[in-house]
Amino acid sequence: MQSSLIHMGHRLKQILKQKKIKIVDFAAMAGFTNQIAHYHLRKNDMKRATMERFCTLIDITPDEFMRWNGAMQLSQGKNIHHGDRLQQIIAEKGLNKSKLAGRLDMSRRTMYNLFEKESFSPDELERVAKGLDMTVDGFLNPGTVQESRVTDSEEMMLMREKYYKLLEEHTQLLKSYASIKDELLQVKKEITTLRKQKD
Repeated sequence: MQSSLIHMGHRLKQILKQKKIKIVDFAAMAGFTNQIAHYHLRKNDMKRATMERFCTLIDITPDEFMRWNGAMQLSQGKNIHHGDRLQQIIAEKGLNKSKLAGRLDMSRRTMYNLFEKESFSPDELERVAKGLDMTVDGFLNPGTVQESRVTDSEEMMLMREKYYKLLEEHTQLLKSYASIKDELLQVKKEITTLRKQKD
């Protein structure tokens, strides 16, 4: 399975490093020698079946492998605790936890469990960043340009809400118009019937 965008071996090495799995341990899990493990880490491409097998071993999905974006990126020289970061953003933005849980499409209990997690999976990261209206980079790197995009996102959200409200009003007006039109047609029919009866 070739990918011009991803060096499969480097990606595997990055994931192993971030999941704190030593290459020697990975080799043992896969049932081959250290040399073979290093061979796979140097290869630019990888068969789909091989990649899927490795994903199963290191407990991630093939999709997560392909979209891995540094779920444990270094932030200012040290690993950032994702759960703590989430709580910090909630406090900074003064967010309602129940509403946020709704936006994350999870129960409050599940969201509170996230607070305890040192690192989120790539899927959890994307979900949380989206729910907070920020980029994954902004979440992982406090005080960066990416984080400052939040205000734009909030503005966009307000605009979107206004748009949906106007759309609802427009739909309601169309329904009212259709209803009045039907009534008018009914009245015309009744008038026509009455005229015929007169004649």
